[in-house]
Amino acid sequence: MDLSQLASDPSDPTWEEPRFYALHTIRPFSTEDTGSRDESDLTERAKALDRISLEFQTLVGKNAPLSEIESFTGQWEVASSSGPIVQRNILAWFSDTNALRLACTNNDPGVVRFLLRRGLSITPSAIIYAASKLKETHDTTIMQTLLDSGWDINEPLGETRPPLISSILDVPDLVSWCLSKGADPGLSSPSGLSIIEVAASIAPLSTVRTLVELAGRAPGGAPVARASYSHAVGSRPGRVEVVRYLLDQGYSVDAFYKTYQASADHACEDMMIGSQNALHFAIWAGKEDMVRLLLERGADKTLPTRSIMKTDGATLSPLDLARKFGNTVIIALLSQET
Repeated sequence: MDLSQLASDPSDPTWEEPRFYALHTIRPFSTEDTGSRDESDLTERAKALDRISLEFQTLVGKNAPLSEIESFTGQWEVASSSGPIVQRNILAWFSDTNALRLACTNNDPGVVRFLLRRGLSITPSAIIYAASKLKETHDTTIMQTLLDSGWDINEPLGETRPPLISSILDVPDLVSWCLSKGADPGLSSPSGLSIIEVAASIAPLSTVRTLVELAGRAPGGAPVARASYSHAVGSRPGRVEVVRYLLDQGYSVDAFYKTYQASADHACEDMMIGSQNALHFAIWAGKEDMVRLLLERGADKTLPTRSIMKTDGATLSPLDLARKFGNTVIIALLSQET
């Protein structure tokens, strides 16, 4: 490809808007072109950019030696006042690939550093995959490389994903590392899911305590409901102690669980969970310890629940819910006069 034929500024009418991601359905960890494509409206320049970008992504994804990746990108460099740089329109297409995400998945700091120096954008997807590798290896080198390149550790990772620390809350040493790098535990995703709510579901009490103390804000959200749900499904131990601590800190005992889904495409969880709070979760799961604690702390025994998951779409009182699931101890607890 003749680089002189490519625009160097998005305002140029010959600039080819990156469409690599839209053209390719890329499976996680795959370097293959697996998606259906429609190239009918692509210019010859755009088709060439697409082919080059696919070759670039494939090279990074197969964990090629850094020297090979350097040699490939060197073909597309132009002179600048600060030295050779990847031609801007090609760079825009390279950034639209999953190359950086794949380099993070491969846990290759040399390649990650090289790609960032060449100007590839740091995307939430790359951070999510880097976080997954971080949990696996406990090696913070990749994350530190991203931080050194200007990534903000407090950026949300998606509409329903809070910042990085929410992805590693069940790993205390990584929580400490994030906090040492300036992670703010008082933040939420754009849709409203807070780091504290995620912590209530999965983090040990010591971590929850640290985060709540550092957040320094008036209690909000529904971390008690999330902790109770985690206790109900048995996904994490220690949730009763977490709930007790959260209630001591003033978090609502009656707040309803929210799924914070971003679109109709993700409405399934909303439909299944429906309208439930901490007490409802504890009732249908038969968690007498949680029911006792919640009632002792003033849970409202009259708030109704409705969900496809547990009431078949009917609206039931807590007592009716207990009767449906037949736990006589919980029925007795809910029947007591207050």
